[in-house]
Amino acid sequence: MNVDPVWWVITVFSSIFINCGIMIYFLYAKLEKAEELLYDVRFICWYKNVFGSSLLGRQARMNAISMVVMMPGLMEKRGEVSREAYLRLPQSLANQIRALYSFLFVNCLAMVGLYFFVY
Repeated sequence: MNVDPVWWVITVFSSIFINCGIMIYFLYAKLEKAEELLYDVRFICWYKNVFGSSLLGRQARMNAISMVVMMPGLMEKRGEVSREAYLRLPQSLANQIRALYSFLFVNCLAMVGLYFFVY
């Protein structure tokens, strides 16, 4: 298959920039809503107290919320989150967070493919 690597590079990097933009939108628009619903989860409160409201702190809290969304059974089994706390999250918000991190995973796979394709 004869594919020009320039188009592959442009596609992958534009997808990464789109993903970064969507992530920043989530950090400043959806994060507070999710935190209000998960007010009794200790490690999310810990991230908020330690890192504050900087971009790094928002990203750390978003990653903590994504752990609750992606692995609710494991977090419940470890005693980190209650079943009621997870059920307070609306299904639409949980699906949006899953889609965001799935898009990030696909971008990482595309970058690995780009490395092996161009190199």
